[in-house]
Amino acid sequence: MAAALRWALVAAVAVVAVVALDNGVARTPPMGWLHWERFLCGTDCAAEPDSCVSERLFTEMADVMVAEGWKEAGYEFVCIDDCWMAPTRDERGRLQADPRRFPGGIRALADYVHSKGLKLGIYSDVGNRTCAGFPGSYGHYELDAQTFASWGVDLLKFDGCNADSLGLLAEGYRNMSLALNKTGRPIVYSCEWPFYLRPVQQPNYTEIKQYCNHWRNFYDVYDSWNSIKSIVEWTALHQDSIVKIAGPGGWNDPDMLVIGNFGLSWDQAVTQMAMWAIMAAPLFMSNDLRHMKPEAKWLLQNKEVIAINQDPLGKQGYRITKDKNFELWERPLSDRAYAVAVLNQQEIGGPQNFTFSLTFLGNGLACNPACCIQQILPTGRDWGVHNWVSSLSVEVNPTGTVLLKVVPL
Repeated sequence: MAAALRWALVAAVAVVAVVALDNGVARTPPMGWLHWERFLCGTDCAAEPDSCVSERLFTEMADVMVAEGWKEAGYEFVCIDDCWMAPTRDERGRLQADPRRFPGGIRALADYVHSKGLKLGIYSDVGNRTCAGFPGSYGHYELDAQTFASWGVDLLKFDGCNADSLGLLAEGYRNMSLALNKTGRPIVYSCEWPFYLRPVQQPNYTEIKQYCNHWRNFYDVYDSWNSIKSIVEWTALHQDSIVKIAGPGGWNDPDMLVIGNFGLSWDQAVTQMAMWAIMAAPLFMSNDLRHMKPEAKWLLQNKEVIAINQDPLGKQGYRITKDKNFELWERPLSDRAYAVAVLNQQEIGGPQNFTFSLTFLGNGLACNPACCIQQILPTGRDWGVHNWVSSLSVEVNPTGTVLLKVVPL
């Protein structure tokens, strides 16, 4: 990006203020665990008792979140995705959980999750069917919102499958937002509204933020490097329209963290964690917390990375330059600090050095007249004191990222 365009983006991020959904929640990006990427739509509990979408899966995850330090690290939501429902509504027209897989019902599951000091998330769809074919909320927005509130639900992921038109899609997302607020219960509202709009028209993010607490823009994440790098690249290509809209109460959602699964190398896992922190993304893990390797747990619970993600200033980061295979990203933080990510997209060879001037950062102000630089990922390191005209040279592994924090003096 040319310098003039880069500085224009920085200025725009600094001055744009957008009215957010006024429901008092998601003042920082929500954090938790969501079943979809790892466990999909498993409903055969006889054949797969440890991995089917069931009451047992969510109570066991809640137990582990408390026992293994996830709650203490900030992960507070235990979220149910698609496939929790019975095939039909009950005799009063209400959604109901599958009675075999959720014998106690959602209210009892919410009570259990709350007893652990955690919060429960649930899933529905704006159309007449969910993406997996279960009953959707079309025509039942107020009833479903009241049902979720009566169960003690704390977050709703609202998908966009099977809406008959863009008009009905938008109307459904607005109506469910209003219905949730009408219940009087604070419920985080997670939307996929812009993702379903984008093939046809440019989303109106100002409107979307007035109704949603966070929103998906791009395809579902997969457990692969190709998926992670495509999400990062899409975000960079669209940053002029999406970065300025993010802030307390409303966030761009690049989808789940897949760290701890099967498809990412260590360096690629570091890249996902670092870039999700830079992008001020909701941090919803989709993995099996019951069977986590120590290094994945260390990365996902890293306090310094989470502090960047949760920074109360609430500004999303952006790419400031791309030089061959290297990308330089920054995120403004509280107290005039900056988070900086150096991403190496090269997928061949060994580690490479990237050298950049500190005048690139913060429109020339991040290290003016001097600053301390701390490396957070892939390992901690103190880079010491630098001045405004200093250059920094960092070594980055292929598909890896070095995450830094720059604190002015």
